[in-house]
Amino acid sequence: MSHISDEDKSLFAEAVQGTQKLNPRKTVATGTPKSRPSLRHKRHSNSREPGELFQENDQAWPSRVSAFEYIEYQHPSCSAQDFKRLRKGDFKTPFCLDLHGYTELEAEKALEHFVHDALQNQIRYLIIVHGKGYHSDSDYPTLKNLVNYRLPQIPDVLGFCSAQPKDGGTGAVYVFLKNQR
Repeated sequence: MSHISDEDKSLFAEAVQGTQKLNPRKTVATGTPKSRPSLRHKRHSNSREPGELFQENDQAWPSRVSAFEYIEYQHPSCSAQDFKRLRKGDFKTPFCLDLHGYTELEAEKALEHFVHDALQNQIRYLIIVHGKGYHSDSDYPTLKNLVNYRLPQIPDVLGFCSAQPKDGGTGAVYVFLKNQR
């Protein structure tokens, strides 16, 4: 067993000063990127075409999430009651997208078209199966991270969260969209 020197302990304590422990539930609070000026002007338009949902963004992705991490995002205009219903999976929807086998670029385009179609059909609840990345070439689930990063950028997404085990658990998300009336 190796011993840590007092100097190393001191350096470590100095490095982590002012940080907070992670939530033991391992939930990941996803936030929208701080600068999204190109999306704000689109918030008032009810009719969007594929290709307009996502902004081109050169910013680095936020921290990656692992296969078993619970993810969620709640827009400030999403009520607590609606978000609680979403978390429970207390809804029925004909709209389910399975991204298994897609490349990152194919998945992004499919996600964009899927949300656009749901909005056009006035569907408010969706299920997106992104998988856990077991067959990914990287150390993290690429499609799960894509979904986690891109959904908050869509102005009509009020919230999303990891699904209940019956619908895919942390390998899928429930999505709640704005009413298009």
